[in-house]
Amino acid sequence: TLYPIADAHVGMLAWGEETGEDSDTRKACDRLRSWVGQCVASAPASGTGVILVAGDLLHADDQTSQTPKSRHVLDVDTRHFRTLEMAISALAACIDLAARKHARVIVRILLPGNHDPHSSMAVLFALAERYRDDPRIEVDKRPGEFWVYEHGQVMLASHHGDKAPPERLAMGLVSQHREAFGRSKFCHLFTGHLHSFSGKGIAGVRWEQLRAVTARDAYAASHSWVSQAELQAITY
Repeated sequence: TLYPIADAHVGMLAWGEETGEDSDTRKACDRLRSWVGQCVASAPASGTGVILVAGDLLHADDQTSQTPKSRHVLDVDTRHFRTLEMAISALAACIDLAARKHARVIVRILLPGNHDPHSSMAVLFALAERYRDDPRIEVDKRPGEFWVYEHGQVMLASHHGDKAPPERLAMGLVSQHREAFGRSKFCHLFTGHLHSFSGKGIAGVRWEQLRAVTARDAYAASHSWVSQAELQAITY
């Protein structure tokens, strides 16, 4: 069972009068725990559960409150120190919930999202140390921006989606992992980044752009970007 968490943006501040819904660090963490808990409760007790963070777990990468590359100014809630601590705690709670249902849990945090390319590594290493001695929980620390996983005849893959259009990502996936692709009857590629749902078939790859978990911020509201927040569990 795959739990793909796209664009949680923990640490984002939104004023409901402006965006339609209040949001802050605590609300985002509560949503993450609650939604993952509901998905885990609804999913079958499959042998393996995969917690996949498909980029932008955090809204900001540091205390400058800007995106690292474009320097887009962000609406942030409180100190980055607190945001990082609360995000790690919330994600650990989600992993613990999955471990109650599944005999084995794999955790993959994609590196990097365009909002948190460095902070996401702090989350990754903190969780790896937390579960170092737990034989049932594997925190995947392999570097790289693609995640690929084989399950029987199914090949699962993910990328944040900010570096290339889905067609190029799909072709790169097939080229770089041709042996795994050749062994698989089905190939599903998940991206996030744009916060809205989209999907299509690309040369044998089923691509799905995931809806964001986060509420809208002022920037999204001012640009009329409207998408329903969502979290899903997918069992193969």
